[in-house]
Amino acid sequence: MVRSSKTEKLFIAALMVVTGCINTLSTKWADKQSATGSVGVYDKDSSCTSSNASNSTNSTGEFFTDEFYFEDDVTCMKTWSNITHEHAFDHPFLQAVGMFIGEVSCFLVFKLIQFGVCSCIAKPSKEKADFPPIIFLVPACCDICATSLMYIGLTMTYASSFQMLRAAVIVFTGFVSMIALKKRLKAHEWGGIFVVVIGLVLVGLSDTLFGKKDSSQSSSSPLTGDVIIVIAQVIVALQMTWEEKYVKKYNVPALQAVGWEGIFGFSILTILLVPFYYIHFSVSALEPAHFENAVDGLIQIGNNKTLLGAVLLNIFSIAFFNFAGISVTKLISAVTRMVLDSVRTLFIWAFSLAIGWQKFQWLQPIGFIVLVTGMVIYHWEDFRPVFAGICGLSPSSSVNSEREPLLVNASSSGTKSRPTSEYP
Repeated sequence: MVRSSKTEKLFIAALMVVTGCINTLSTKWADKQSATGSVGVYDKDSSCTSSNASNSTNSTGEFFTDEFYFEDDVTCMKTWSNITHEHAFDHPFLQAVGMFIGEVSCFLVFKLIQFGVCSCIAKPSKEKADFPPIIFLVPACCDICATSLMYIGLTMTYASSFQMLRAAVIVFTGFVSMIALKKRLKAHEWGGIFVVVIGLVLVGLSDTLFGKKDSSQSSSSPLTGDVIIVIAQVIVALQMTWEEKYVKKYNVPALQAVGWEGIFGFSILTILLVPFYYIHFSVSALEPAHFENAVDGLIQIGNNKTLLGAVLLNIFSIAFFNFAGISVTKLISAVTRMVLDSVRTLFIWAFSLAIGWQKFQWLQPIGFIVLVTGMVIYHWEDFRPVFAGICGLSPSSSVNSEREPLLVNASSSGTKSRPTSEYP
């Protein structure tokens, strides 16, 4: 058992809440920035002449220098301007790469602990865990898809809604585990799912009835963003189920597991950024776009110090949040980790209201309360000893039984596993 002082426990709990808030807020902060990048603008020659030279027509939708195009049967000179224009930072896949960098750093922390350089949490067992690292390939792929989708959704909706809607993972994990793991849900788990669904509907209604388009984001649409975030939770549920079925049995230390997923995720997504650059779609007749233009994103980061700060802050906070979350589970309890995760949602909502990122919507706090209630009901076997201890019906030591150094931080009562890594 890991022994630590009350001050250490309070510090690690505060670290989890603070870094957890920074994860989401720094990502949203980056989304709200604008900077010049590699994307330029077209200058049209003032003189246009009629022409039937069809072989000069360009239909690829890409930027070219000194090409011709048709506009109402009039051929005009199209030239590339050396002056690029300032535009919104909209690079969810590039941001996901930053998240994986944060996860990779967890592997470094694991090695430091393993070799005794850092003794902030319990040193891993000297008994070498025998597992094939390839088992983390599928979770990493799920992580890539889910994180990228959630980052896309975050560009459209509010940071507080983003955090609240992640509770949908409870619903999908329950159903996926029934199919893939042949599990039978208990009455309190069905009840929790029902209450969570009500909470999700309330949050969605809040954004639908009161949400307004964010002028700083060209693709802002709160309801669309909410739907994308909820869809992403299906992939998170698949990731969690895979980890519970194929990864948990190896009992890999949590920091090491996060690190391996970060290594696979970073490698795969970095390679994918190359073909993503060459996949084009047309935003408008004269505004073609890349599926992901990492070059443009990197230049924007270099041209905007505020944006650079937000990105770096997100990378560091991801690393510290994973470390703090795992430490909370080991030093205090898994229940405390779930409670702190809900607390950071409350802080994110309050911060968004304070700086004017959103206006007060009375349905949203109601939805949040319902979501937390549903979470407690779903994980009732975890929370029951806590409430019993508060009421004096059982010794407080029952809470300590939650200290589990498992990969997915599941309690001994058999609750559903949670992801090895955390999203922003």
